[in-house]
Amino acid sequence: MYEQTCYRKSYLKQVIARVDFASPLFQMEKGVPNKLLNTIVKSFPIIEPSEVLAHEVSINEDSVQSKQTMSKQWNYFGKDRGRQLSLSAANIFISYTNYKSFEETQEQFGAVIEALSKVFPDTKASRFGLRYINQIDLPLSDPTRWDEFINPQLLGSRDFFDENDSLTRLINIAELKYDDIGVRFQFGMPNPDYPAPVKRPMYILDIDASITQAHDLTEVSAYMNEAHLRIQTLFERSVTEALRGAMDVRSVQQ
Repeated sequence: MYEQTCYRKSYLKQVIARVDFASPLFQMEKGVPNKLLNTIVKSFPIIEPSEVLAHEVSINEDSVQSKQTMSKQWNYFGKDRGRQLSLSAANIFISYTNYKSFEETQEQFGAVIEALSKVFPDTKASRFGLRYINQIDLPLSDPTRWDEFINPQLLGSRDFFDENDSLTRLINIAELKYDDIGVRFQFGMPNPDYPAPVKRPMYILDIDASITQAHDLTEVSAYMNEAHLRIQTLFERSVTEALRGAMDVRSVQQ
């Protein structure tokens, strides 16, 4: 099964897990409680608080009014800055640019969520999301032809265009539903040189799984497992054995 597979060389650009709170935790404006902070700094010892600008829009019968407010955001980083955790009154998220494994991500994020639920036991989440952004860069003679590495069924729209059509970008979006989990899947050629024609071989597989119904923080871990399973399954369906070989596929037992 896919969960028994790992890649020694992945093309992951970023991995993000995020929880939005159903009601703001205004206590965060003053500071992070020590019990929660002690858990955070075990994996994220570098502390860099900041302020973010929030926009509020209110509509009544006579007018539309907007208001800008500054809110506190508490940022924490790993020693190599390959991972970041940010906490504010509105949400908490973890972001990896140096990703090792789902198990590590789940352990680090899960520990913080568990501590958060103990400090604020009545807190509910309005949304949980897990997103994997794969940016595949490989040397190709034609930067728009990915047949060797990507499932041909995903590449069908490329065949609609011929040599007289100079592609500058080709992105597809599919939205899927699996019981409580929604998945937004973006795939294609983003072209970093846009609006110039595609010259650099780059293909993205951007898979974002989320739960948008209210739930307790104690349910986040189970939802994270489900979301990861959907993402992993969709990714494996999207790639060929040639790409798995380029990523140095190994069993988790090795």
